[in-house]
Amino acid sequence: MTFVNALLAFGAFAFTIPLAIHLLHRSRFTTIDWGAWHLLDSVIRINRRRMQITNLLLLLLRCAIPILLAFCLARPVLTGFHALPGDASRTLVIVIDDSRSMAAAAEGQLSRMDMLKQGLSDLLRDMTRRDEIMLIQASAVDSPPATMGAADALERIRGLRAEGGPVELARLVDAAVAAAEQSSHAQRSIVIASDFQSCNVGQATSRSLEGLSARMKEVDPVATVNFWNIGDAEASMPNISVDSVAVDSPAVVAGRSSQLSARIRNASDIPLRDLRVIWSIDGVALPSRLVDVEANASATSRLSHRIDEPGVHEVTVSVEHADSLAADNRRSVAVDVMREIQVLIVDGKPSRQPLEGQADFLAIALSPFAFGGDDQPDSVKTTVKQSNQIVKTLEESAPEIIILANVRTLKEDERKAIASFVLQGGSLIVFDGNDLKSDDYNLTWTCDQGSLELPAVLGDVVGDPKAERKAKWRIGEINPQYAPWNLLTASDQQPLSEVEIYAYRQLELPPSGQDDATNQAVDDRTAAGDPNNVDSVASSATPTATTSDSLRGVGNDDPSPSVVLLKVSDGNPLVVASKRGRGHVYQFAIPCNASWTTLPLRMVFLPMMQQMVLDLAGCRKATTLSVGQPIAIPIEEFSALAESSMDASVSASKNASKDS
Repeated sequence: MTFVNALLAFGAFAFTIPLAIHLLHRSRFTTIDWGAWHLLDSVIRINRRRMQITNLLLLLLRCAIPILLAFCLARPVLTGFHALPGDASRTLVIVIDDSRSMAAAAEGQLSRMDMLKQGLSDLLRDMTRRDEIMLIQASAVDSPPATMGAADALERIRGLRAEGGPVELARLVDAAVAAAEQSSHAQRSIVIASDFQSCNVGQATSRSLEGLSARMKEVDPVATVNFWNIGDAEASMPNISVDSVAVDSPAVVAGRSSQLSARIRNASDIPLRDLRVIWSIDGVALPSRLVDVEANASATSRLSHRIDEPGVHEVTVSVEHADSLAADNRRSVAVDVMREIQVLIVDGKPSRQPLEGQADFLAIALSPFAFGGDDQPDSVKTTVKQSNQIVKTLEESAPEIIILANVRTLKEDERKAIASFVLQGGSLIVFDGNDLKSDDYNLTWTCDQGSLELPAVLGDVVGDPKAERKAKWRIGEINPQYAPWNLLTASDQQPLSEVEIYAYRQLELPPSGQDDATNQAVDDRTAAGDPNNVDSVASSATPTATTSDSLRGVGNDDPSPSVVLLKVSDGNPLVVASKRGRGHVYQFAIPCNASWTTLPLRMVFLPMMQQMVLDLAGCRKATTLSVGQPIAIPIEEFSALAESSMDASVSASKNASKDS
């Protein structure tokens, strides 16, 4: 025999209270000598025995009352006997998989979720009003289970929708067992209803099931566990899905054409021809296009489009096709369309002669239409200043990027302003040159937000820039994992092969950054998973990590290891990048003019600089978050929002007072 509420059984010790009262208040008598007393002796003896028996019965009754009361409250269970079927109350724990795959339906049949609702309705109709139902949804597996009666559970199940993400089966089993241990009735049953997609069953599931039997033995009486496979009737259902929508351009600028792509997957054994794909911007559909997708394969639909208005816009891709799961035929992302990117270029040695200044080539490359007199807007607006104007310029404006072009040295307040700018989310690009003092750049720049160090330590200059211009080195291959420069190799596998280098600065990486960026990146050719696994769409839709992704590090303020983006032909680093605080620092071993190299004289220089700047400007904020991804919002944004709302309320009150 066991007790449901064993702790209340200790209340039986309350019988000592009437016992103590009885012992403390027993009847006391005195002896009186009386000659005629012997005549009443027999009568008194009989009455005394009757009174003793009566008092004893009263004492037993008073002691039995708290014992019986505690016994009832503890709710004893006779484990050696079994109640008749349907006679005893029971607890039913129902775990429902409400992931997206449960909405799949074979042709001419009900969806898996509707089949589940019908089966549970039949089960709950056989339950009595005394039975307890504990309902657990996979989308809220970490929440406490909802406890209710059969009628309420039936009503709640009818309103379920299959819109959740995939959940590990081990978590569902653990949640069900934990709920059964907290049930009110001794007779317990567990029903886990799911289509048991392969993405939900991992190593943790096998370990959990191995320990399930041992864990069930600890529950007395043992609860029965039933696994209900909803998807066993359809071994394979054809399905087409939009797995991902991505922005291929490093940044989307208002008035400029941007590149977008969508990956469409065919999870069937039949190739699909002429699928109609529709792109929509803020609900406005663009002309449809046709895409062919082979069996159990993926295809990519690309879009080149210009969005004129800055701000966050919704980009939607939908596929018109009748399949087993219509919900995943459509996917939307938020795209942050920027105004023209503000870039502050600090020229270390300006000149009145054309293309003689340190930043002249770079300014033209970033804003070619402005220098060419074309009415077409540029993606980047450059402002060229000298180093003594850095602090004032940062106070008056908020550029996205600061570029130091052969700046000899920086004062303490200038280093502090740049360090604060980078740690709060800005980007810094440092170009080398003849006049640059390496010792000043190897210092740690401190500010109120922390400290800033360059990705690499500046060493000696290799080669003689003033000697006869003979090519000693060339630029090696571009790091294939750095996405912004992948566009350069689309038509030419070696776009920098003609660039000559006469001299460069030796860049010494810290010990944590010695590994090549390729070792940090994840191969983007990872298999998309089981084609019949509908829930795997959520995980496969997440972009794979590349070098540019690791440098972005949205929501993470920890510095990243230095990454080599470009090398000299002798293997030494030419471009090194690293994340610092919420910002980024890119470091070049050559200047941005033609004094040490012919790179600014080549056509590849313009797209190379523009793609890098666009990537740095586009990585400041993430507008689309995956399911389960944490959201990091700086405190400063809350304070700014509070101040703006306060100013708005004050302005509204002033206007109201004027109207009155």
